[in-house]
Amino acid sequence: MKTLFIAINAKYIHTNLAVRYMQLLAEQNGFNNTAIAEYTINHRIPQLVREIYLTKADHMIFSCYIWNIEMILELCCQLKMLLPLSKLILAGPEVSYNSIELLQKHSFIDGIIRGEGEPSLLPLLKHLQSGTCAQTVPSFTYRNECTLCQTNPEPLIPLSQLPFPYPDLQKEKNRILYFECTRGCPFQCSYCLSSIENRVRYMPLEQVFTSLDLFLKHNVRQVKFVDRTFNCNKKYALAIWRYLKEHDNGITNFHFEIAGELLDKDTISFLSKIRKGQFQFEVGVQSTNPQTLSAITRNMKTEQLLDICKQIDYRGNIHLHLDLIAGLPFENIESFKNSFNQVFKIRPQQLQLGFLKVLKGSAMHRNANQYGMTYTPKAPYEILETKWLSFKEIIFLKDIEEMVNLYYNSGRFHHIIEHMLQQFTTPFDFFAQLGTYYTENKYHLLQHAKEQYYEILREFWQSTNRIFTSEMEQLCIYDICLHEKPKKLPSFTDNTYQKKYRDWIFQFYEVPQHIKAYLANYIHESPKRIAKITHLQLFPFHPETNAAIPTAILFDYRQRDITGKAHHQILPLLPS
Repeated sequence: MKTLFIAINAKYIHTNLAVRYMQLLAEQNGFNNTAIAEYTINHRIPQLVREIYLTKADHMIFSCYIWNIEMILELCCQLKMLLPLSKLILAGPEVSYNSIELLQKHSFIDGIIRGEGEPSLLPLLKHLQSGTCAQTVPSFTYRNECTLCQTNPEPLIPLSQLPFPYPDLQKEKNRILYFECTRGCPFQCSYCLSSIENRVRYMPLEQVFTSLDLFLKHNVRQVKFVDRTFNCNKKYALAIWRYLKEHDNGITNFHFEIAGELLDKDTISFLSKIRKGQFQFEVGVQSTNPQTLSAITRNMKTEQLLDICKQIDYRGNIHLHLDLIAGLPFENIESFKNSFNQVFKIRPQQLQLGFLKVLKGSAMHRNANQYGMTYTPKAPYEILETKWLSFKEIIFLKDIEEMVNLYYNSGRFHHIIEHMLQQFTTPFDFFAQLGTYYTENKYHLLQHAKEQYYEILREFWQSTNRIFTSEMEQLCIYDICLHEKPKKLPSFTDNTYQKKYRDWIFQFYEVPQHIKAYLANYIHESPKRIAKITHLQLFPFHPETNAAIPTAILFDYRQRDITGKAHHQILPLLPS
């Protein structure tokens, strides 16, 4: 009998750890007729029904999260009609805290695994394939004729028993690979499900190192640790960071979600020596309002945390993401504006503005009525209004979120946006006005070419009775060049300065000494080919320092950082 482990990810580049663990553990324990089926939420239901139906699986186990649960329920409904004898089992955080309710509401679901799936896996497979009693499956909610039953949990497995989730790394090329070395969290943040298990379990360091060696050997582009607070144990985290520093392959980027306030001077000093682009940190600030932080059980000193974030960011070698959550208790527009401006001062590489999700099983869910919270009745249970924020204000913040993601987090408008920010009282005011302009002109309802986003910026700037100067035009060109060859520029840009030196640029590529000095990786390629892959742009001023000196910058699009920005260098050459 065939068992299919099914994942529906948010994007193709994402990978699902849960189904990989399950399938490999099943295989290691003699259940050979198992397989993984991985799709995305961008697939249409009829497509998925067709693909899963053709697998001829007898049992299907779905990995359920807030981003895919509604899709999975619709999918299961149709699959049950077509395959009435197949057993449909749900598992994952989205179904662990209301399993009885789900089975009552959806008759096509045969059972639900609650909590971590590994302790239940082998008894579940024996039940499905050999007909053993469902009562032998721990943490299982199931149907027994007309009765709904629940079994008790068993002890969680040691993380040493987890298999390496990617047995064939060649098949995972160009995808984000998720990895974990801890489970649980010592903190009690009221909006997070990780706070339910108030302890942390660790994978043995030697096992972690063996896994990291595989990622490094295969030059994996990015590995994201899904540990909720990676550095909750300083000694353990430092051991892994030191190992990665000592075995760096010069390519792989590692993403960690950390508690910034736990970093001490010695750790910050060590991190300052990490290769640029090797580490990426995500730090959940969430709010700087003391009353809000107290309500969500975030016991930290905001000033201390932001100071540590500044120190991490100072060297520029670690890609820093800072998170804020809109819709938390006691946070109105003015409070959120203050939080936004305080965090934005650091200029992290990304400022992730999210909206509260009232997750089942969380303390926030239990206290939602107390806080006057209205949220979407179906996943992702996103906040609609609170005692402190109206729905109209939520919409206002949504517009700001879109502008921050588009014009700041993308990194594609860095220099022109930084120039504009200098002329606004606060960053919040700038993004708020830009968001209002964007939606009032219905731009949020349309798809735009890359160059049109610059044209919208210019229109917005002029709508505030400001002059869009020639210097700003050149900054737009510079931002474009940092990401791609400027084949099509915004309609308002004047590239006359570049055209003036066309012959000099052509001659630059014809000189072997130039290629050897500035583009050593291209010495075996023709000048014409090199000119196609790279780009040499001249500016009437230095676009980084604003110094009023002509500047030539060479962009290499084969070499990019983790954000997609091309390697670039200032040339000490200038046309006469």
